[in-house]
Amino acid sequence: PRPDDPFAALIARFGARVRSLVQQHCKGNQGLDADDVEQEVRIRLWKTLQRDRNAVLPASYIQRVVVSTVIDALRRTQARPMESIEDAGDETSWDLPQEAGPQQLASQRQQMDSLRMALAALPERRRQLVSLSLQGFGPSEAGELVGLSADAARKLMERGMKDLRDHLKAAAMEQDDD
Repeated sequence: PRPDDPFAALIARFGARVRSLVQQHCKGNQGLDADDVEQEVRIRLWKTLQRDRNAVLPASYIQRVVVSTVIDALRRTQARPMESIEDAGDETSWDLPQEAGPQQLASQRQQMDSLRMALAALPERRRQLVSLSLQGFGPSEAGELVGLSADAARKLMERGMKDLRDHLKAAAMEQDDD
């Protein structure tokens, strides 16, 4: 490792330990890929060093990053898989009851269109956090994904959900007027 590359030095020193810890925590029946988790750990460590190039990361910090990364990966696998609203495309791909008739399908399409428009109207940060919340992420996980504290993420989620409800109520009132 080059002396001016703290990440390379960190990996040279702790790379084997990171791999060992990841393999210990990623059991075969959990649905986790140890290589993916190890890569995520390395990314988090790299980002930490990008924020503070002079950071000294002790072994205990490395272990904590591994454990939190494994926990986050487990939560993601346990979160209910959902199709991204932006990428949903044709609404007929959504699971609908077999007995859904044309009126019910039209109503559900209209609701999805309203939801898409309401989400699009939110400020970017709130939209990100509301989308993560709708996918089952809590404030701490969502905050970590977007680089915010759990408290800041919770507040933005709450405001975003309130804005989303307000937009949806306004859209429903407009439809009632039609």
